[in-house]
Amino acid sequence: MVAVTEGIPTYEWRMAPAHLRTRRQLAAEGLRPNGQDIAGRVVRSRGSRREPLVAHLFDVDKAAPKRPATEAQLAALAKATREHQLRAAERHGVDRAEIDQPIGDPGPAWNTSTSALAGYAGTGNALADALTQGTEHEGIDR
Repeated sequence: MVAVTEGIPTYEWRMAPAHLRTRRQLAAEGLRPNGQDIAGRVVRSRGSRREPLVAHLFDVDKAAPKRPATEAQLAALAKATREHQLRAAERHGVDRAEIDQPIGDPGPAWNTSTSALAGYAGTGNALADALTQGTEHEGIDR
């Protein structure tokens, strides 16, 4: 059923024509609305106490390809992301100087094996490995 509200066709949930898409659906297909007017809307109820959810629809035939980001935009995005990560690390008690250390040789500590699994050669059967590991410990009854 199609109703016209304020001159815009309004469709029930999942009843819109196949050629109409939301902004997110267009973006997922690599498209943008390209300045076109709203071609329709979908209204979905969110319960009795809240206003209904309204999604605006655009004609896919009038949509244009998304413009690629420029190098300056990508650089600005990378800078903002890095700053966001640094602030999040500071909130978790990590000093900014620790993160900004240059990545290189981690030092001799990484060359020695301190892992509890060092020298472990499993058979591929986790249960058998666990049972044989358990027999190596004295004083443990299984």
